[in-house]
Amino acid sequence: MKKSLLSITLYVALAASASAQESAEWVQTSGSGDLTRASEVMIAPASKSISIQLPTTIKRGEIVYIQYEDSGNKVADSFMVTGITIKDDTCSIENKRNTAVGTALSDMIYARPCKKLK
Repeated sequence: MKKSLLSITLYVALAASASAQESAEWVQTSGSGDLTRASEVMIAPASKSISIQLPTTIKRGEIVYIQYEDSGNKVADSFMVTGITIKDDTCSIENKRNTAVGTALSDMIYARPCKKLK
């Protein structure tokens, strides 16, 4: 009984650690992702992400130039990378900024597949 309980506990601990989020400084993407803007989520909580093109390598602290279509028009924009986390093979690339009233908003890019380089 003790042996099986120990095995179950070990399995649960390994499974939890395998799927935990991990921070990264530098990642490799497939060159595409989904952008979710914090301001759009606040205005329309059911809004969907925008499919975007992005660089195949991204570092925390850099400005990433992204492209997407909006209402039939091609849009070029910039995205300051303030944080990167990875869970399984999905990266969450964050642009956190402060507003005039002192609250923080985070735009996010979700890229999959994605892997940690450093």
